[in-house]
Amino acid sequence: MFASKFLNLVSLTLLPAALAQSEYTNLPATAPGVFNATARIEIKSTVPAAWDVLTDFANYGAWNPFVRYALTTSAKGNITLPEQRPVEGNFLFFRVQIPALPLPVNKDTPDNLLHTQLSAERITHVQPELGRLAWDYLAEIAVTSTRWQALSDIGNGTVLYESIEVFNGLLAGVLKETLGESLQESFEAQAEGLKLYLEG
Repeated sequence: MFASKFLNLVSLTLLPAALAQSEYTNLPATAPGVFNATARIEIKSTVPAAWDVLTDFANYGAWNPFVRYALTTSAKGNITLPEQRPVEGNFLFFRVQIPALPLPVNKDTPDNLLHTQLSAERITHVQPELGRLAWDYLAEIAVTSTRWQALSDIGNGTVLYESIEVFNGLLAGVLKETLGESLQESFEAQAEGLKLYLEG
């Protein structure tokens, strides 16, 4: 009886560490693409706090070295919304840095104009109960992509942040050759920026 309770206690104590070090993921299964950009990092925070930062598009410039500006508009009429939070079906417009700016950044950090690009997205999934957010890249037939981000409470006051973008299309191979490495660095930089911002 005592041994059983002791083993259960040990299991519960070690579970968060095991989850963090294992192949555990809160990302949904995705079909393989021509290439992926990914990030995965542990952050001393809570899921609600991380979700609040991740979904506060108006404040991305304060911490995000990759996505320097984000604007969400309505699905109908393309009207800028007073509440800059994700809603399924609405549009997102980004101004990004590829490769990302050096950390730390804040809202006044200037862009590198040589690395500035624009993109348009449609928000496809907003799942706060699962800690998941996703959007699809729009505007180009030759390159398509879906980006997922996920948050998980792995215990001991720690959140696991994960992100993946799967790229497909006729020119996805060209994109991989020209910007694949920089995109991967940018995903990792965003994860590091989120960690830095949340951990203060």
